[in-house]
Amino acid sequence: MQIERVSLKELTYDGFMKHFADKKPVILTGGMEDWKSKDWTLDYIDKVYGDRKVTIRKSDIDGVKTFKQIMLSNYIENIDNNPDNWYCDWAFNELGQGDLEETYTPPEIFTRETIRVDEKEQKLKWFFLGSKNTATPLHQDFNSTHAWNAIIFGSKKWVFFSNEDTPYLYNGDIDMFDKEDIEKKSLINKANPIYVTQYPGEIIYAPRDWWHQVVNIEPTLAVSENFWFEKELDTQSELNMGRH
Repeated sequence: MQIERVSLKELTYDGFMKHFADKKPVILTGGMEDWKSKDWTLDYIDKVYGDRKVTIRKSDIDGVKTFKQIMLSNYIENIDNNPDNWYCDWAFNELGQGDLEETYTPPEIFTRETIRVDEKEQKLKWFFLGSKNTATPLHQDFNSTHAWNAIIFGSKKWVFFSNEDTPYLYNGDIDMFDKEDIEKKSLINKANPIYVTQYPGEIIYAPRDWWHQVVNIEPTLAVSENFWFEKELDTQSELNMGRH
């Protein structure tokens, strides 16, 4: 299986729902030309947003639970000297970040008949800023959410697995970009990885419950949102009601 690249100018909402939604990943093009953030650079971010406090975390499966907060300008200053691969999770839920929503416009296919806040009304939105080799380990997104991720500058390598491959993925404790780690864990040979590289101006869609691992090939800024389709939560509510 290969991940298709499809122009948002040619993809209808019905076409997305029929062929991709909750079925398989896809890369979407032509959806970022009008974004205020499309031409951002590190220098611009440092100048305009450098005085903001952001959360950074380690990139590997053990370190991903290690967080600390620093000023964004400090992260940018050391982005080319980051041997421990600290990754910046610039969350919209953090105080004073609400204006970031004005810098981009999500494609309609991700906002129509969707829910984009959690039960605490927190927005599931982030900028991710990382140096070369910063990464997110193999995982499934929280609470069976779908996700989209758009690159403003830089590039990423992705690997996807369908939920059917779960028995072979060591609960995410495997680095699919490390040949030695793969050779140590033979169960992975039964799985079907799907690799793809994402470039600036491209938006990738990750369906719920699909495993994915991501690594930045170079300093990269991306914006990402998680969401549910309304019908999924409606169905879950009906199931829960039926249990009582």
